[in-house]
Amino acid sequence: MAKNFNRRSLLKGILGGATVSMGLPLLNLFLNDNGNAYADGSSIPTRFGTYFWGLGLTDTPAGGTRWVPQKTGLDYEITPELQAIAALKHKVSVFSGFRAIPDTRPNLVHWSGHASILSGVAPAGSGRFDAPTLDTRVADAIGGSTRFKVLDIDASISRRPISYSTRTGSTFASPDQTTVALYRRLFGDGFQDPNSDHWAPDPAIMLRQSVLSAVTEQRQSLLRSVGHDDQIKLEQYFTSLREMENQLAVQLQRPEPREACVLPDTPAEMARAASVDVVNSNTRVMARLLAMGLACDQSRVFNFIHTGGTSETYVAGQSKIYHQITHDEPTHAQLGYQPESSKLAGLVMEGFGAFLEELDAVKEGSGTLLDNCLVFAFSDTGYAKIHSLENIPMMLAGGAGGRHKAGQHIHAPGESVTRVSLTAMQLAGAPVGEFGTGSMRTARAVSDVIA
Repeated sequence: MAKNFNRRSLLKGILGGATVSMGLPLLNLFLNDNGNAYADGSSIPTRFGTYFWGLGLTDTPAGGTRWVPQKTGLDYEITPELQAIAALKHKVSVFSGFRAIPDTRPNLVHWSGHASILSGVAPAGSGRFDAPTLDTRVADAIGGSTRFKVLDIDASISRRPISYSTRTGSTFASPDQTTVALYRRLFGDGFQDPNSDHWAPDPAIMLRQSVLSAVTEQRQSLLRSVGHDDQIKLEQYFTSLREMENQLAVQLQRPEPREACVLPDTPAEMARAASVDVVNSNTRVMARLLAMGLACDQSRVFNFIHTGGTSETYVAGQSKIYHQITHDEPTHAQLGYQPESSKLAGLVMEGFGAFLEELDAVKEGSGTLLDNCLVFAFSDTGYAKIHSLENIPMMLAGGAGGRHKAGQHIHAPGESVTRVSLTAMQLAGAPVGEFGTGSMRTARAVSDVIA
């Protein structure tokens, strides 16, 4: 009897006189012998995302650290500020010693570090990047067949939206800032359950696509009639329209069944307070929604902000925010580091641990959603007290569909952060041979973590 079922099968019956149907989970029956692809040869998709938190982790003036393991390679030890990833350390590679290299440009505090990681270029000024961010290159490679090419999420509960994703360098993506907004984006209007047997194309989408097609058909005539500057503006505009058309076309195609996809309940609105416990709770709920959005194949690329570079996070009952504490707190004479700053760093890492736990909780194929993801996590600085660009903490989490040899500590003092950026893009499936400019230009991925 089992041979009559496949991954598209539904169990059907009668309940109260009405026909009901129920999707099947992703059974081994539907997979190949290795459990890493469907039996028909189609692969479980790899997802890619960035995860950012502000203010780095704790170094000490004497050269010690609260986060860098002493052992390199496999089975690295869990340090005080990495406690939150202990349960999943076999799925997380830690990169230490890497630095952003601005060459002749200034160190723009809480900006140069992550700008270099994301764009490969030390920026000339704060508030903008000098090249597109790496998530856009990955999205162009693996994100075109989904409803949302990239999802941008800001869990920081900051006073203004925070996003570091850009194609132009000057205009950044608009993130979802609340759990309800993210839920509505993923599962509100336009959501098509990939496991439903009642799928039908949305007439409104058909109309929007036809209107956009009519506009793009006239673009060549218009381009010939305007000056050079307007041609540039129109090319940018039409590029945006073509991307919209492609996304609309995706919504007019019947989605592939995704047995891990289960429509979640609408979340409650989170409290509007930037205390670290609230931000971490917000992170967990938004990660849970994101995980199901990825499992339902609504997107394959995301950017997640836990806190901005100048973090407004605080411990409930304290009068100072984290950013101010990193600058005001003296180094403890006996301990050799800033104890309150280190405590906050550990609490912030609890947010990252919760994020990974939610991805790992979704069973997919022979493993979990996290096993089919690559999460590139990083901060803006190595040592917030002095705005250091050395030893910026970076991590790669997830299996990338079997391509990431995870669970390692890679220590490379003085090496450019762009080597890790390049590695992340290649593991995600983007055809990128080199990345960065100036002293950060590199074609050397970190081969130790590539299977």
